Amino acid sequence: MKVKLEPQPREFIGRQPPATHRRLREVLHAVESGKVFPEPLEDELDGFYKLKMEGYRLIIQHTSSADGPFFRVVFIERRGTVYEIFRQLLRLE
Repeated sequence: MKVKLEPQPREFIGRQPPATHRRLREVLHAVESGKVFPEPLEDELDGFYKLKMEGYRLIIQHTSSADGPFFRVVFIERRGTVYEIFRQLLRLE
């Protein structure tokens, strides 16, 4: 399934050291190829999915367009803070 990046994840990946940048890209390609599947989130984050990559968490949303269904990566951050920051961002919208 196709994976598209929102601005925050694109910028986050771009700021990472080369090895981390490469591993984040590899896990996204694994989702596209169907080798890795995001896990659904619950409670106020219902409708979103998480993808684990070492000490990072990617928050993904399943959506579709005229071209068909795809995963949209909406947020990436370190494991310890990702969900709290993302919840705060959702409240601001």
